[in-house]
Amino acid sequence: MSNNIKKQSLLGKAPQRKKPTASNNKRKTSAPTRPATEASVKSPEAIEVKKSRTGLICAAIAACVILITPKPQLLTYEKLGLVTQSVYWPGLFGHGTMLFDSHLQPTADLARNSLYLCQNNKQPDTCQKYRIIEQAGFFAAFKKLILD
Repeated sequence: MSNNIKKQSLLGKAPQRKKPTASNNKRKTSAPTRPATEASVKSPEAIEVKKSRTGLICAAIAACVILITPKPQLLTYEKLGLVTQSVYWPGLFGHGTMLFDSHLQPTADLARNSLYLCQNNKQPDTCQKYRIIEQAGFFAAFKKLILD
């Protein structure tokens, strides 16, 4: 018997293999065969479908967050003939309400068109009541913040 020597390449190129003979094919036919494209290799289309689903899910979550979070409003309020406009942020779930141009703590009752500005929310004596004349949406508030 002679020893078969395996050839190796120095640059990483593998030598071309010989095609199996017919006798080798007869031995392997006992096991069921599957096409190689379905069993082991995923098509690029399947990978793109997973990426597009992930992107779609992320976009849906971002849209829900944008819809749920409160948006600033432009309020026009007055007391004793003095009219002023300010951007009102309702805060996250009632905490952190603020007027962007005031150091006072606001409490707004938009259903009754009243705004209370307090130095301390725990002491009602420090609050002043203002009547809300007009409420504008997010884009008007954003425009006021940019221009001022």
